[in-house]
Amino acid sequence: MDWVRAIKDYRRRHGLTQAALAELLNVDPTTVSRWERGRDQPALGILRRLRSLVTPMTGDVERALRLLIDTSDEFVVLYDHKYRLLHSSRLHRALLRLDASELYGRSFEQFQSESQASIVNSVGGPRGWIKNGIIKVEATLLRRPYERARNPCASAQRGGAWTIRDGLESPLVLGITREIPLDAYRAAPPVFTTLDDPVS
Repeated sequence: MDWVRAIKDYRRRHGLTQAALAELLNVDPTTVSRWERGRDQPALGILRRLRSLVTPMTGDVERALRLLIDTSDEFVVLYDHKYRLLHSSRLHRALLRLDASELYGRSFEQFQSESQASIVNSVGGPRGWIKNGIIKVEATLLRRPYERARNPCASAQRGGAWTIRDGLESPLVLGITREIPLDAYRAAPPVFTTLDDPVS
């Protein structure tokens, strides 16, 4: 792990000074300064404490996202880095007319709409999403009746997807869309934000 970056990122996310982090870890502020300049590495005991602070476990983040999804009134999906569906909202499962046992743990390629497939294909497939450093995409989607699933009617959705990678062992992708009137659907290229884009 790049501890220099991890410690700086952790302090930035939580609004901590070097002195505040030092107090949290019971070390001298100059020690934190040396870590961040790459002049020293944390001792083994401190490394364990730092790891628990700066590296949230993927499972912990996933559990929190599942709770969020379970309370959502939107179409919400959670994929792993291999584009397997991990969890989805009640509304999403109802749209596809599939239950969780038919969806979870499987590649979503077999259930996606043509408009979803074109977005994923435009970045080189599911692996391209992660490899290309995409952190956000905004898009409008169309699903035709019985398109790769048992949905009985056409539907249009507008929303986005986010790659969650900060500190995780393996990235997750969270997609959230809401239904829009079919006549409001306009096919248009999605808008991607990548890790290379300047922070605004």
